[in-house]
Amino acid sequence: MNCLESSFIIDFLDPQKENHEEAVKWMEENSDQPLATTTICAYEVLRGAARINQDKEHVEDFLRALTIPSFDFESSVKAAETDAELHSQGNPLSARDTLIASQARQLNYKLITHDKHFEDVPGLRVTIYI
Repeated sequence: MNCLESSFIIDFLDPQKENHEEAVKWMEENSDQPLATTTICAYEVLRGAARINQDKEHVEDFLRALTIPSFDFESSVKAAETDAELHSQGNPLSARDTLIASQARQLNYKLITHDKHFEDVPGLRVTIYI
């Protein structure tokens, strides 16, 4: 399953974003595939929309159409392991990006993003759409 990371969702929803056209093109080419996001990505997108008074209903409707798996205790265990692994390799991510990457990897989702640092996570399938 494709997992839409925050950068993709923001680019897709906001026509003013530099990578909007690339996100729309990716979505058109992959519209027949199931789509997911993480609870952390949903939070990041909703947080941004609230801060700039973006159309909250439009953002929520888009997110509700995606599969959003729960971030449970096992997800926390995997995230801690991922964080330790990345630190030991000298490639730490921010706490939120670690949570996103570890859950996508745990569920064997392909992360759709424009943030290339996710490619440093061993075993995480990543598509850079730009």
